[in-house]
Amino acid sequence: MERSPVSIIAAINDTANNVVWVGSNGRATLGSLRAPSVDRKWKAMNGWLIGVTGSGPKLEALDAHGNEFPDPAEHPFEVLKFMKSAYDAFDIGDTDEGLKRYCGSGLLVDKSGRIWDFDNSFCLTEVESGALWAQGSGMEIAIGAAAALAEFIPSPRERLTRAVQITIDKDVDCPGELIVQSFDRNGVLSPLEVAS
Repeated sequence: MERSPVSIIAAINDTANNVVWVGSNGRATLGSLRAPSVDRKWKAMNGWLIGVTGSGPKLEALDAHGNEFPDPAEHPFEVLKFMKSAYDAFDIGDTDEGLKRYCGSGLLVDKSGRIWDFDNSFCLTEVESGALWAQGSGMEIAIGAAAALAEFIPSPRERLTRAVQITIDKDVDCPGELIVQSFDRNGVLSPLEVAS
């Protein structure tokens, strides 16, 4: 049985500080193979943030086709349409029973703070405002940890940090270092740094 690339990505809107906090693990795995440390999983483009799970050339495909990104993109479906085109150009994904699957899931974030979840067939669901949401193999652990910590850790940044670290500690498919970044209302993603 073939295994899909796995990892953890998570996001939560912090309205008090006008940022969305995003977290991830610093490596990805494909079966027993591990990607190099520090694995980037987030890409900011024209006021949008795209987070992808697993390994493979998905972010490289987006980089290579960045000049085709709709500007301005006013709806997440425009972003997914761009991603589909970039992925198709890199031959990312497989067709299964007539449905194209793009090898991984992810999160979309608008600079306004809205967050959407998408699966490997690009089905899109908006995340409830203020909720921590995650994608990847460790998503259940991260979402459960964040829910359990909400009463005790009111800070969205600290809750995301703890939830992603718990996922790294408890899910063998989410190896590596904790990475926490901010995405602000100007559409700027903070530099990639390993959290200490």
